[in-house]
Amino acid sequence: MRPYETLVVLRTDLGDEGAKLLTRFETVITGQGGSIDENRDWGVRDLAYPISKQRQGHYHLIEYQAEPQTVKELERNLRIVEGVLRFVSVQQEHTGLPEPRVREHYDRRDAPLSEMRSVDRPADGQAEAAAGGEEAAAEIEDIEIPADMNEEAGEVQ
Repeated sequence: MRPYETLVVLRTDLGDEGAKLLTRFETVITGQGGSIDENRDWGVRDLAYPISKQRQGHYHLIEYQAEPQTVKELERNLRIVEGVLRFVSVQQEHTGLPEPRVREHYDRRDAPLSEMRSVDRPADGQAEAAAGGEEAAAEIEDIEIPADMNEEAGEVQ
């Protein structure tokens, strides 16, 4: 048997009929050889959008162990009943939080930008750019500035 959970949204105006429907669904599961682990009543909640002119729904979560044929029979019964607004059945695969992934190798492309920059020594391309930058700065210092330019404002007088 496999673990499943089914979330059922019932209309809020059912009252005692809602409890009878839930017992009916539980008997479908147990009648097919399954077992109920837990039945949680989540209460009345607002719906994201109106369904059959209903703005609220009564949520129930049923956790159970069953065979796939049992889930098909349960879903068939859920479709027939008019008081059910929506339902979803999911096979539970999780047994807690997943284990963190461990990197097998460290690739430079995966490295953050801060680790790629080296403060002690520049990379090959950066060394050439730095050398070319010093030459360009020396050439700029040799340029004469016309006398009619204001050095402070950088505008022509």
